[in-house]
Amino acid sequence: MIGELMLRAQKISISGVLLFSAAIVGCQQTDPPEVNSSADEGFAAGAAGDRPNILLIVADDLGYQDVGFFGSEISTPNLDELALGGLRLTNFHAAPGCALTRAMLMSGTTSGEAGVNVLDDPLRTDVATLSERLGAVGYHTYMAGKWNLGVAPEDGPAERGFENSYALMKAADNHIGRSTFPGSPPTTRDGFSAYLENGEPAEGEDGWFSSRIYTDKLIEYIDGNLDDDVPWFGYLAFTAPHWPLQVPDDWIDSYAGRYDEGYNVLLEARYREGKRLGVFPDALDLEGYMGSAPPWEVLDEDERRILIRTMEVYAAMVENMDMHVGRLIDFLNTSGELDNTVIMFSSDNGADGISRSFRPTTVPRTDTDNSFENIGRAESFFTVGRGWGEAAMAPYRDLKGSMYEGGTLVAAFINYAEIADKSGIDHTYLTMMDLLPTFLDIAESPVSGTEFQGRQVLPVRGSSFWGLATGSGGRVRDSSDAVLWSVPMSNGLEGETVMVRWPWKLYSENSDALDGAVQWSLYNLESDPGERQDVALERPELTAELTSLWQAYGR
Repeated sequence: MIGELMLRAQKISISGVLLFSAAIVGCQQTDPPEVNSSADEGFAAGAAGDRPNILLIVADDLGYQDVGFFGSEISTPNLDELALGGLRLTNFHAAPGCALTRAMLMSGTTSGEAGVNVLDDPLRTDVATLSERLGAVGYHTYMAGKWNLGVAPEDGPAERGFENSYALMKAADNHIGRSTFPGSPPTTRDGFSAYLENGEPAEGEDGWFSSRIYTDKLIEYIDGNLDDDVPWFGYLAFTAPHWPLQVPDDWIDSYAGRYDEGYNVLLEARYREGKRLGVFPDALDLEGYMGSAPPWEVLDEDERRILIRTMEVYAAMVENMDMHVGRLIDFLNTSGELDNTVIMFSSDNGADGISRSFRPTTVPRTDTDNSFENIGRAESFFTVGRGWGEAAMAPYRDLKGSMYEGGTLVAAFINYAEIADKSGIDHTYLTMMDLLPTFLDIAESPVSGTEFQGRQVLPVRGSSFWGLATGSGGRVRDSSDAVLWSVPMSNGLEGETVMVRWPWKLYSENSDALDGAVQWSLYNLESDPGERQDVALERPELTAELTSLWQAYGR
């Protein structure tokens, strides 16, 4: 187990390889200096000048090919226009779970290092968050949507650098009608408010829909300070299309009949379109792909009928989310902000494939109506299921919850006037840890050291890709650089360990990689992006070299 001393260490070089710290279960916090969450002093840190605004949009459990710009039949015209006018990032990786990803993007380091190992873990207080850092260099900071980084008010966005925020503190909730959490304001079973606005309990709204409320709030926050000529960072964290699958009634039949042929047919159609668009690497094909969903034709009629309806609702949720993105873009355009706003979009993990029999203990519900007629409406609880999830991720291996590529690879793009290769596609290996240094680069404030506003903080492990996006400079990482990370054994996620030194991916099912009995696999993501061929036995020297790097770092 890596101790606190190791977690505080700077990046170190072993045999010329830059290692990034691993997310390890059970990291203990010391007592760091008190967090100063106020960003007001930062407005004088740098004149607004022509520094662009930064808008980060994150979808929840959206699959790789659930958007048109990556080959989906789902209508996402607003996202497509932004993606095709920017740079599509086809090799962008999140963590395999929602909270873990949010820890990475807020900290610029691995989720375990940031203190997030199990559900409702807060960020360590010796993490200088993305919002804190941007506030300190003169940015307004706004957030609306899913927080998922601790449930207590002192762990919320208002205390971690966001000037204005409307946050769902938990991992999930009802989308429509009302919160599933009891009380007014909604309260979780541990006594905390499910929603906080600027750190205070937030009342629910009659007839609400999550995507609409989050978009309304972010527009409200941005609009409130437009006259002061200060750049802003806006974080729109949708909960769509995460379960439970729900959408307003006027959207619910938008895709009626579209999925009658089943998920096997959809998988093949999306694969062909992904190839046509150039999204998939040349070496990725369907040969050898092994999904675990039962073939569509073996399902009985009732099961197929339910699965068809759930996918129709899921697709409507995605299109509805895109519509709200369009509302935000229209506002930015009308207010004159759009041309000076960098827009980054991604999902937070691979597609979900959890069984529709799943019921979370974290969402208290006693009045579920899961009749066929009520699928997708208030009081229903349905998931999209394994087959449709595989149709969104194939031919990549596995789904959300796995450190195989299908669990972590997400649809992503970055859009701005200065993007060098507009309408282009880039296949560079990138991760959520890279967002923080990239955004600080945009704000003309590169990351440095382990001190922030007079306190010691954990080092940033990610690397900026702003130079890559704008054509102004070099590689994100050298060929000798390695990205080290692992996933704790919690919340249904299998404990897994991964290190990537492009194109090689070292993988173990065991998150305690210091165990000498660990069995390692080795994949070449360039020639075998589908992770079909474990070449550890064929490349023993390379496997030993990469394994020794992991072991040396751990020790």
